[in-house]
Amino acid sequence: MSNWTASDFIASDVVLDFLNTVGDQDKARAQEKLITWDHAVSWAQYAGLVSDMEGDQLKLAAEHQKSLKRLWEFREATFSLISPIVQGTEVSAATIERIENCVQQAVSASRLSKTGRAREIPAVNAGAELIHHRLALHLFGFLSSPDMSKIRECKRCSWLFIDRGRGNGRIWCKMTSCGNRAKAERFRADRQPS
Repeated sequence: MSNWTASDFIASDVVLDFLNTVGDQDKARAQEKLITWDHAVSWAQYAGLVSDMEGDQLKLAAEHQKSLKRLWEFREATFSLISPIVQGTEVSAATIERIENCVQQAVSASRLSKTGRAREIPAVNAGAELIHHRLALHLFGFLSSPDMSKIRECKRCSWLFIDRGRGNGRIWCKMTSCGNRAKAERFRADRQPS
């Protein structure tokens, strides 16, 4: 998928939006949206993770198939980290080790920004791993942010989002998809004879 829209970016965080690039029909996480390397690069451009110029360079990367596979693996490892945290269950040691390795590689490829207040990953330091490294570095900071306690998983699909609302809060990733499907199912169930 290369025609990204705002409806693909509902999570209020780039890492969560990245996790949402798969599976939006149910909990199976079987509908892949980053089918090709070009899809991954166009997603990163739309998300503001890479510039247009960096994206154009990434599309020419020689090892793009390996980089795409590593992106998929990182995405699922990150989901295996964040989903249990959201649900209040234990994260596996293997998942923690995988994420830790990804973050360490990203930190190794990074440098202090010109302001000296943040780390950045120059395209020349990361090559085809630029998207992966920038996501891992962002994840590292995100894990200790106050937004971690506000993450919710859609009741119908596996999409994650930050709920900044008051009260009971949001339960659907998008009302136009999962919310409407759930309402239609409830309506049909109410209409069934007892």
